[in-house]
Amino acid sequence: MDNEAIRLMEVDEDVLAHLKTGDRLTIRGEKAESAVLCTTSQTFDIKEAETSNSLLMVPACIFPDSLEDGEDKIIYRQVCAVLHDYLELKPCKPRLRKLRHLLEENTYCGKAYEGDEGHRGSKYTFPDLCQLVQASDAEIQHAINALPVCDIDGYVRLLDFDYLQRVLFSIADLVTENSWSLDSVPLNICLEELHELYPKDVIKRVLEFYGNRQNKVPKGKMNTGPSGDNGDGAIYKLDEDKVCRFFAEVFLRPTEKFNFKEFLQTWQDSVPEGMNTSLHQIEGLALVDRSSKPEVVKFFPVEDMPEEIGDRFDHLFRAREKWTLEDIRPYIIDLTTDKTGVSALLTKYARASLQNGIKVYNSRKPLS
Repeated sequence: MDNEAIRLMEVDEDVLAHLKTGDRLTIRGEKAESAVLCTTSQTFDIKEAETSNSLLMVPACIFPDSLEDGEDKIIYRQVCAVLHDYLELKPCKPRLRKLRHLLEENTYCGKAYEGDEGHRGSKYTFPDLCQLVQASDAEIQHAINALPVCDIDGYVRLLDFDYLQRVLFSIADLVTENSWSLDSVPLNICLEELHELYPKDVIKRVLEFYGNRQNKVPKGKMNTGPSGDNGDGAIYKLDEDKVCRFFAEVFLRPTEKFNFKEFLQTWQDSVPEGMNTSLHQIEGLALVDRSSKPEVVKFFPVEDMPEEIGDRFDHLFRAREKWTLEDIRPYIIDLTTDKTGVSALLTKYARASLQNGIKVYNSRKPLS
């Protein structure tokens, strides 16, 4: 057998357990990407490792513990291959940035826009995405759940931002018009009132994404209206942080910079009555420049930043020379693992110093 005809792979106990139970292991990656191996729930980098010892491939090899006691015999076997390297697996973060890029090829703007010139990009089913994204099926599903997407005719479709804005604003208007409590928004009435404007699946998905389904009707509230199509009498509590973050993005996305003081007032005035805005709601979405006079805030979403750690830090330090821990944390927290936290990342990729008595971080290397 040719030495190149076989490759050895070292696996840990978890991966071995998957193999023993017959679970599927999948190697994912296109030609320009470094390959990863995925179980149903984990992703591993595949790296080539060399060994100074020769690894002999011997078919039908018999080990001492399989021989009977006292048995003494010589068995001849032919070595079919001699290897000096093998593949090793290292747990890694799922590479999910590509998921959003794929879904952005053809966002959903409503039935009226399907098929027009601006919406002829590729559409993807969940199996399609699993073939293209370097992550396990469970990690891909978790990432999809964290995006404003909806199943449209069997395809996973990202809702266009302006379209999503119209749907959410329509729901917010219903809340105001009917004097509903923010923790008691009835799905069936939303469907009944809005189904001529938006598909029912979209209305339901937006409520699921920006709200939390209540197991019980809040005390003192009535579950108004009968169960209807897709409604099942469900009651939702609007998620204050998610809704306020979205309203902030509505104002920040179209502008390069926004007067910070004016933004805070406009933002608070825009959200549904009873909700309170807070700066923690825009962490990883916007950046406040307190050195500017007057202070300004700009749209700076972490979703648009490089996925590779070194590139991410380069991007951040090009945008701002020095960062406080409070400011930089939201932009690197997604890069952490069980073994490598925010402090470890900053130690490796940044240099700490004091500025006016406050610890700040800047790049360890000169940036072009």
